Amino acid sequence: MAWTIRTEKPEDAAGIAKVLTDAFSRKDEAELVAAIRNSDAYDPALSLVCVEDGDIVGYVLFSPVVIRTADCDETPALALAPVAVLRAFQKRGIGTALIEEGIHRSHQKGAKIIVVLGEPGYYRRFRFESAKEHEIEPPWDVPEGYFMVLGLETNVLRDVHGVVHYPEPFTQIVDVTE
Repeated sequence: MAWTIRTEKPEDAAGIAKVLTDAFSRKDEAELVAAIRNSDAYDPALSLVCVEDGDIVGYVLFSPVVIRTADCDETPALALAPVAVLRAFQKRGIGTALIEEGIHRSHQKGAKIIVVLGEPGYYRRFRFESAKEHEIEPPWDVPEGYFMVLGLETNVLRDVHGVVHYPEPFTQIVDVTE
């Protein structure tokens, strides 16, 4: 393994945008990350890059969200979004390593719950499970099973339910179901 994972630095912005644009074949996610970076939702400790030979080849970001009940009770959580690897570097374990390191750092910082919108077959390997089974709903219409949750401590999801509320920059995504 010739690559390393580290915390994002200010000078990484262009490399991160390149990774996101390459991986998603559009600029939406790069624009989302730029907007998050300039908001209160940004925690540089949870913005990770994978570097090989001095170039950024992968990226993952965890942002604060809240799970809000109809009675306005709120439970803090994090959202894993986006995660991306340059197409030429995919299938090498970089995305897996970024997510695992991000989950570990999130837990070290006190996070207890992480949500993700993504392919169930991929995210189950990290112990994510259907959020719907825990009565946790996304703020958008998404395909059945694609909105998932991970409890980082035993029974942390027991009394948690409601709709996940994302930071303002997430409203800039054109289509969350792609």
